[in-house]
Amino acid sequence: MKLNKMIGLTVAALLVTVGVGLSTQANADTSKSFYATTTRQVKSGKVIFPANTRVSVWYTSTKSHKLYASIDLTSMSYRIRHTTKASSITIPYRHNLKKLKSNVPVPLSLGKGVKYASNAWTKTPKLNFTTDNYVEYFANGNLNQKPTSSTKITKTRQKGNVTYYYAKKNMLKLPDKRISKKGNYQYRLTVRKNKVVSADFSISYLVGSSKNYFYMPTLKA
Repeated sequence: MKLNKMIGLTVAALLVTVGVGLSTQANADTSKSFYATTTRQVKSGKVIFPANTRVSVWYTSTKSHKLYASIDLTSMSYRIRHTTKASSITIPYRHNLKKLKSNVPVPLSLGKGVKYASNAWTKTPKLNFTTDNYVEYFANGNLNQKPTSSTKITKTRQKGNVTYYYAKKNMLKLPDKRISKKGNYQYRLTVRKNKVVSADFSISYLVGSSKNYFYMPTLKA
């Protein structure tokens, strides 16, 4: 299994444990997931995707000769997730979505600490990198409450095991670094994925500095 796909599955599993449920994918024509961007504002019930919003398509299906896409809400930013209790929505594909060639960046949900501990995961501070390109910090660890800070990511660059997240505004409560005084890429947050140890129950990350540890539980946790 490819690492990016494994990480995506792990994030989904984590969100189930904190109360963000997942729906089934029965009767799907295509089970292979992919990323897409909205070509215009898309509304389904109380959920609104502005134009140019990056989304994760779980699968597509055909009904009455029309193609539909099931959109994963569990890895979206709080501003979208909190509008519904549903874990996904289904929308017409045509005129609404454009498939993206790249699957980078992959959404991440990280807990503060060196490694996974089942008795600490619920309340540990959490850092979310969402599908729709936001970085969110939850100081109390509850992903179903409004985040302590939420910043729009304007660019992502990946080099080996290091991912650089850029933003126009300061990422409040996070150890980002100011690299410019103007433009859309004034602040940069560095996230380094440490060597994966197969026996561990989590994958270790360094956020911003050599001592600022976060982790993501694996499917074994």
